[in-house]
Amino acid sequence: MTDRIVWRRRLRPLSRVALIVAAVTGDPVTGVLGAPDLELGRYLASECMTCHRSATAASTIPNIFGMAEPSFTTLIKAYRDKQLPNPVMQNIASRLKDDEIEALAHYFAQTKRPEEGRP
Repeated sequence: MTDRIVWRRRLRPLSRVALIVAAVTGDPVTGVLGAPDLELGRYLASECMTCHRSATAASTIPNIFGMAEPSFTTLIKAYRDKQLPNPVMQNIASRLKDDEIEALAHYFAQTKRPEEGRP
């Protein structure tokens, strides 16, 4: 057998492992899932800002700025699955995919509520 064939036979099982790791984790090199996309979260948040920017302790609209990622994700998925009653939130959440919800959660967990009069 030539050296080339021997190397192909040795590498073939490794490439299968790399494909399996990539399929399961998203990264064939490190096997680590990437963090949610902060810029995607910032982009998607513009719709949320319409109502939640003016949220106060006394209002019925909750403050989502600084909310823990797991809490945010659970709430938005509950609205999306119509487990929580609010037609406006159900409508908005129904358009979001899991990765978009995670990106929003990541963004809002790191963002403070803008001051009044500031963009």
